[in-house]
Amino acid sequence: MIAKPLAAVTRLTGLWFPAGAVAVLLLISATTVRAASSIEPGDTVRVTIAETPRLDGERKVDADGTIALPQVGSIALAGLGIDEARQRIERMLVQKGILKAPTVLVEIARYRPIYVGGRVARPGAIEFEPGLTVRHALILAGGMGRPAANADSVNVPELRARWQVASFQLLQINSSIARLDDELSRTRQTPVESKTSIRPDLGAVEKIDQGILVDRLATWTESQAHLKDQMALYDFEIDVLAQQAELQENEQRLATEQVARAHRLVERELMPLTRLEELQAVLSNASEDVLENRAVTARAKQGRSDVAYEIASADMKWRLDIQNQLRGLLVERERTKAEIEALGAQIVEAGVTLSEADALQMRPAVTIYRTVDGQETAISAGMSTELRAGDILDVSFGKGTG
Repeated sequence: MIAKPLAAVTRLTGLWFPAGAVAVLLLISATTVRAASSIEPGDTVRVTIAETPRLDGERKVDADGTIALPQVGSIALAGLGIDEARQRIERMLVQKGILKAPTVLVEIARYRPIYVGGRVARPGAIEFEPGLTVRHALILAGGMGRPAANADSVNVPELRARWQVASFQLLQINSSIARLDDELSRTRQTPVESKTSIRPDLGAVEKIDQGILVDRLATWTESQAHLKDQMALYDFEIDVLAQQAELQENEQRLATEQVARAHRLVERELMPLTRLEELQAVLSNASEDVLENRAVTARAKQGRSDVAYEIASADMKWRLDIQNQLRGLLVERERTKAEIEALGAQIVEAGVTLSEADALQMRPAVTIYRTVDGQETAISAGMSTELRAGDILDVSFGKGTG
């Protein structure tokens, strides 16, 4: 059955518009609808047909992905975007002979809810709105916590104090690990992933570690410069000894020649024996000088070799020292994280509902289970991660700490 045509004018929001303007307004409105997500079972869509208002209304998408439209029947919309759904309804209206040129507007009236479970005060379904983040979902779920059960039997202030001490220890460990990582690469420290909005006192720890890093790098640089200066001095000494050895060997050669000539002259009784003995003493002294020069040169070369080895091995010693420290800190970090997780769980199990700030400090681990193309995917999420309709959130302690 074909619907009756609209009147020449239609009343909208207290004003009168020509009938043709209605279609234009509907199309303009449709462009403002968020179309980033597709229509899925559980969503409620609002269908507006300009030519037949009696077919207007909200329709929930059934489990089989369809909606029921009067006079049209079931229409499959699951998996379609807003524009695709609008075009499909328009085609169905034409195919059924209901309208020749329908003007349809499709909007999502209500999205399928998200579900929050795990360590939250009020687990269950939460109405979804575009732009909803994990942080918003935790707030809507009442924050991290459990219904009160055994709060009277647990010293909650003591648990909180122990948790705060362990939390600060973890921040110190993370800051030290960041400093040691920078020492390994010998670069100026990049700040630890900013937690100062959560723990303002971390700034003092970072400042101390940055100071230690600067001093350590300066010590390394000065040590290397000192060793290289020693190397240069040894090179200079060896060069001087080489020049001295050349002169001493020339003197030894001349003294040897003089003694040989003196021997011949003494044999011929042309030179007194005492003169030969004097020349032999000179030769002996020259030979001693050559030998002493060789000994000093050998010691200088050994000293240079020691410095060269120290320069070459300094980097290895530096790295081994830092890596040993890192190994100890990494073990300590895991132990501290486990302690924080256990303390946080005890606090929540005692029936204490945590504020948003407390929840952030405890670094909850949030896993989103999201169905994509029929396959469920687990996604590790942060506080600012945006949610999608139908997401399932599982909230726990400690896995994201540090």
